[in-house]
Amino acid sequence: MIGTDKLLHFWISFIIAFTSPGLAWLAGIGKEAYDALSGGAASLGDLIADGFGILIGVWASPFF
Repeated sequence: MIGTDKLLHFWISFIIAFTSPGLAWLAGIGKEAYDALSGGAASLGDLIADGFGILIGVWASPFF
């Protein structure tokens, strides 16, 4: 089952990538770096959800 956190990563990346895929990657990687540096744990699953959101966002965007 996909958790709420992964869905948020997907949709936020999708929305950002609709106009700027590079910014979406930067936001996703930045979020995981922040998690790791602030005592939390970076998540590969979150980055995968970001990646899917970016791919679908670019595919759906009329700009690309």
